[in-house]
Amino acid sequence: MSYIRLLVIYFMKGDIQSLRFSRRLWLTISIISGIVAILITSYYLLKYPNFEIYGEQFIMDEWAPFKFLQFKPITLMFFFIFIWWGSFLQFIKPKLMGINRNWINFTIIILFLIFFTSLYELFFNFTLWGALMTISNVTDPDILYNRFPNPSTPVSLVYATKIIILLFSISAYSIYYLHTLDNGIRGRKYGGK
Repeated sequence: MSYIRLLVIYFMKGDIQSLRFSRRLWLTISIISGIVAILITSYYLLKYPNFEIYGEQFIMDEWAPFKFLQFKPITLMFFFIFIWWGSFLQFIKPKLMGINRNWINFTIIILFLIFFTSLYELFFNFTLWGALMTISNVTDPDILYNRFPNPSTPVSLVYATKIIILLFSISAYSIYYLHTLDNGIRGRKYGGK
């Protein structure tokens, strides 16, 4: 049976066979995205083994599939890690439906802590970025870095900001995901909200 036909069956009927296909599809997307993220990370760690500023090896190159579209390796890593996480959650959804609601609610609380901490860090990074660009008259934000809290290990602001945005995005999506999962469990258990 062709994948296209299975997709049609899945969206039209939602039967068991299409559910198995859907889980395989999510697992395949998750595995491929995870492998691509690992390969990009490994490639740039090997390409630039010696670095003075932490994270600069992930912002030194640009990949441009089209003239108007350019990516730094950290941006591609961001996309593939997020896709890996989101598709992995979709793959394990049937397993998560059996989890106690108290654990889901506890996980949501922890995710809110990560969400708000990363939101604070985003504000901090963008404020620092703007201040450094202003006082140094630098027009290329890629060369700016933060020496705090450890002056011997400065961190690229582009790298740090994208990692924090990744944590922010993953925690926000996970909160949304677990909330909808919890509503589904509640609706199944009690016949409604």
